[in-house]
Amino acid sequence: MNENKIIQIIPAPANMLYAFEGGKTYPVACLALVELSNGDREVHAMAAINGGPIEDVSDSGAVLVHV
Repeated sequence: MNENKIIQIIPAPANMLYAFEGGKTYPVACLALVELSNGDREVHAMAAINGGPIEDVSDSGAVLVHV
């Protein structure tokens, strides 16, 4: 069972984008500070993918793109 917890959410920088394998780029909506089940903390990029709910970009197979 995944027991990761979102601790804090902040808006993403306007130039932060994500893409799927060589496809069109899309804006990242926010950054989430996530506490993992082992106690470590990471920052995850979040976005509304395909018009759905906001979710973790990396969990959906997308990559961040630097512009």
